[in-house]
Amino acid sequence: MAKLRYGIITFKGHPVGTLTETAAGGTVFEYYNDVPEIACALPRSESTHTYNYGIHPVFAHLAPEGWLRNRQSAIADADVEDDFGLLLAFGADCIGAIGIEDPDAHGKKFVAKPNIDLETEAITENRRTISGVQAKILCYQDGHSFVPASTNSPASHIAKFAREDLIDIVNNEATTLRLLETLLPKHQVNTFQTTVISSINKPALILKRFDREGPDANIKLRCEDFAQVIAIPPGRRRENKYAVDYTALHEALKYSEAPKIDALLVLERLIAYAILGNTDCHLKNWSLLETTNGLRLAPIYDALNCYIYGEQSYSTEFGLKLGDHAVQWDQVNRETIFEIGKYLKLNKAIVELTFKQIFKTKEHLFHNLYEPLGLNEHRTAQYRGSVETKWSDFYD
Repeated sequence: MAKLRYGIITFKGHPVGTLTETAAGGTVFEYYNDVPEIACALPRSESTHTYNYGIHPVFAHLAPEGWLRNRQSAIADADVEDDFGLLLAFGADCIGAIGIEDPDAHGKKFVAKPNIDLETEAITENRRTISGVQAKILCYQDGHSFVPASTNSPASHIAKFAREDLIDIVNNEATTLRLLETLLPKHQVNTFQTTVISSINKPALILKRFDREGPDANIKLRCEDFAQVIAIPPGRRRENKYAVDYTALHEALKYSEAPKIDALLVLERLIAYAILGNTDCHLKNWSLLETTNGLRLAPIYDALNCYIYGEQSYSTEFGLKLGDHAVQWDQVNRETIFEIGKYLKLNKAIVELTFKQIFKTKEHLFHNLYEPLGLNEHRTAQYRGSVETKWSDFYD
């Protein structure tokens, strides 16, 4: 029988409990005495939390997806479906304040394999991980340059890279974030820029981490995506983040210190996302962040016009489900948004007022939309056309 594994769970760098495999294929998380609560779905009122299938969603959603998952599994010689193994190998420093330490690691370092790409080489040198599908690494600013993070360096930023079949995705996301700053109050959008990562020499979208503070980004803030908050398991193909309806957003916002205000912010963002073709607004792209006033809705950190990539495997379904069915982006209209408002417990007058507030941005939005977008002629036409179409659906 294989040895059952366990890890030391840390919170803001301090040990707070253990996560142990069970013979039946589940896990048990046990709090130590006199430690704080680490997650909404792991209330401190219970000292032991048993999960019967794999690892608890709070921890499972810390694990990487897609590009990073495949590379970390190869580096660590772990099964690509083994969340526990990947987190023991790379989960010492995750997004948010939770970490998982392998008590048997004893300073073990991974050795870069020959003929790997520079991005993979960069992630070999540290025991940190990031969730999300897109190719990305942790990095920090050294003078005027951004360099990949190592085990002991700061990790103040996230660098996202393009896919080989979507070479313009970095500029697409930068454009979308910039246009979101015209539709919404600027503070709702995370700080970003585009540049080249030193030693990798590829253009990247650089996002400042809002879950880190301090001059060396060494202060960890509690940050939980909505799939963690309401304990939705990832699913075998990690698609459960789409497989819920908009009630899930309302349920997650119950843990906000200002749920009604944050519900309104969610509605504003959903209208803006629809206008800009950002269909990929699933559960993991919403988070609650620790503030001086408790948990509040985190800034926008993942947004691009996915709709124009429908032929390259991106879903054209908008966000979550309405009841038991998904809605295609081109079918989203004012009535759709009013229906979503009901899930968020927002009345019709509030939804109507939100539409009016966003309408005031029209001149600013379209001025920026017709500036150079950093996309080729075909993509630029697709992007502008999709925005014009949805604006017309909402306001004409």
